[in-house]
Amino acid sequence: MIEEVKLDLKDKKILFELDKNSRQSNSEIAKRVGLNKNTVNYKINRMTQEGVIKGYYSVIDSSKLGYFSIRIYLKFFNTKTEDEKKMIEWLNNQKIVGVLAKIDTIYDLVLMCWVKNIYEFEDFLQEFKKKFRKHFWQEKVHIFSKVLHFKRKYLLSQKKEYNEEPETIGGKEISDFDELDLKILRLLAKNARMPLIDISSKLETPERTIAFRIKQLEKKKILQGYRINLELQKIGFEYYKLNFILNDFSKYEELENFCKSHENVIYIDKTLEELDFEIDVEIRNKQELLKLISEIKEKFSVRNVDILELKEYIKLESIPQ
Repeated sequence: MIEEVKLDLKDKKILFELDKNSRQSNSEIAKRVGLNKNTVNYKINRMTQEGVIKGYYSVIDSSKLGYFSIRIYLKFFNTKTEDEKKMIEWLNNQKIVGVLAKIDTIYDLVLMCWVKNIYEFEDFLQEFKKKFRKHFWQEKVHIFSKVLHFKRKYLLSQKKEYNEEPETIGGKEISDFDELDLKILRLLAKNARMPLIDISSKLETPERTIAFRIKQLEKKKILQGYRINLELQKIGFEYYKLNFILNDFSKYEELENFCKSHENVIYIDKTLEELDFEIDVEIRNKQELLKLISEIKEKFSVRNVDILELKEYIKLESIPQ
């Protein structure tokens, strides 16, 4: 059981600002939350040391780079801790795996792969099965068409933020980009808050050029946003994924609009599989989760809902490395 860290209102305001745009400077955050820069520095460092802030990631529309994403759910079979560790370590080292997380209930592990064609994914899956098939009972493969990523409105219950457009991944034409753009994106995928001077040093390119390229990537909507990776249990929240089968699909848009405006909904996932509607929620506890599910069932015609609990992100990167 992870112990919750006590946060004051200013701490929450800082987290809210970092979730809106983690590349903004501490001076800019200080102005927005009504503190001086030194206090903001101290609070961010303290929350990092206490494990509340785990890192920063960029939201990158991989479809504009020619990629699409495929998700795999895995159920372990007769494994020991060492078996699971070896499997996770292998997956974590695969360049096409961008997201890797431990989950609970129906499955044990979820991973997201970014590929340019189905054959690239097939090669990866074949190699994975040759090495580890005896360690998992089943796999469930889903192809993504689009992902909507919402700000953490619940941090401050900022109702005025509810109508903000979400960051959108998928369904776009490929944009113009070059190898330098990719190198910048790969660094920002690992650390959205990396200073220009560090990016410049790593890529041996002038800061002015890096700053211009980032602005262009933002203008092209390849770089959609800069977000914070939180240890949710440290702030008293839990992460669940809800997969719905609808009884009446004509209410899809109505359900989507309901979820877009709900402060606990972080993702709406659109996949080309048997699932009709998928959301990710960050919520205080199981009781509040069940209340949300009950509300959705009451307002919309739901045939079935699967509940998956995310326990830990092992890897969180929005493009392949």
